[in-house]
Amino acid sequence: MKTLRQTFTRWLALAGLLLAMAGCATGQSAKLVNHSFNFDGWKDGWQKTAQLIEYSYGDQDASVRRKAPEGDFLGYQSDVTGPMPVGEFLNVRWRMKATGDVVEQRVDLRGRLPANMANHALTFVIEDRQLYVFVVTPRELPTGAERSPAKTWRGKYNLVYEVYPTLAGYPGGQ
Repeated sequence: MKTLRQTFTRWLALAGLLLAMAGCATGQSAKLVNHSFNFDGWKDGWQKTAQLIEYSYGDQDASVRRKAPEGDFLGYQSDVTGPMPVGEFLNVRWRMKATGDVVEQRVDLRGRLPANMANHALTFVIEDRQLYVFVVTPRELPTGAERSPAKTWRGKYNLVYEVYPTLAGYPGGQ
C-alpha cells in the first residue's frame, strides 16, 4: 500500500512538473515575434566616423547583444531575423574615430514601436554623437517612388519611420 501511494505521488509530482514546464514554454513562445534587428554602417556611412563598441536590443535574447573586448570594436554590420522578443530598449555605445570619445545612448522603445512588430525591422544609424533609430516596415516602395527621407539605406526600398530621436512621420506607437 505504501509503495502504491509513493508511486502515485511521484507520478502526480511528475505530471505537475511537466504541466509547469509546458506553461513556461507556452508563455515564452507567446512573447516571440518574427522580426529583425539589423544595422549596416557601411551602407549607412557611419563606419567612416564611428566604431561600434556595444549594442543591446532588449535584454532577453543574447543574439541581439554584443560587447567588444576592451580596446576593440565590433563590426559594422549585423542582421538577426526570426522569432525573438520585441526589445523594450536599445542601448548603443560607440567610439568617435576623430577624438576617441565614447558615446552611449539608451532609447526606451516602449510606445515607439508598432503594436505588432511582425515582419518589421529595427535598425539604427550613428551620426556624430546622435543615434537615430528606425522601424523598417514590410511595405515596399513602388517602383519609381521617392525614397523615404530616413537616414538609413533601407528607406530606398521600404517604408521607414524614424522612432528616435523623433517620431517623424510615424503613425503611432503601441
